[in-house]
Amino acid sequence: MERDAVLSVRSGDRNAFGRLVALHQRRLFSLTMMMLKNAAAAEDIAQEAFVRAYTHLDRYDAERPFYPWLAAIAVRLAQSWMRRHGRESVEIDLEAEPAALDDPLEMLITSESGRKLWDAVEALPAAQRTAVFLFYRQDMRLADVATALGVTGGTVKTLLFRARQTLRAAIGPENQESHP
Repeated sequence: MERDAVLSVRSGDRNAFGRLVALHQRRLFSLTMMMLKNAAAAEDIAQEAFVRAYTHLDRYDAERPFYPWLAAIAVRLAQSWMRRHGRESVEIDLEAEPAALDDPLEMLITSESGRKLWDAVEALPAAQRTAVFLFYRQDMRLADVATALGVTGGTVKTLLFRARQTLRAAIGPENQESHP
């Protein structure tokens, strides 16, 4: 579906990009919200990422998944926003996004132990927090996380290793069986 939409856009069908937006809008907003902790800024950055993806679609390799490429654009835009605004982390309201109660991950996140875990994730340094979010919450492969962050796969492994160490200490031994 993604590949067909990209090829249609490249062939002149501007409306085909709307299918890509519909497919990835919520996921991209979740990523930018996690990074920026500001709903208005997250929405602006997500929109800007889609605009840039559309204008630079000729640079996208249609043989690869679309979302990691789009996420890389959004991560860089969000990082620039944070630098401009002198921000690294602010409290986030996990209730800001409606939880899908049939999704086991959403149920974990809204449970008490899940809340403790994601509160601990929020306290991680920005690079570790983003790597954890992309890898565990958005199910991106290590190589795709590396592309999104603009680092090597080894760096992503290090970020995730350090994050897991910090999270294990933060959530306590009673909760470590079911979390990263």
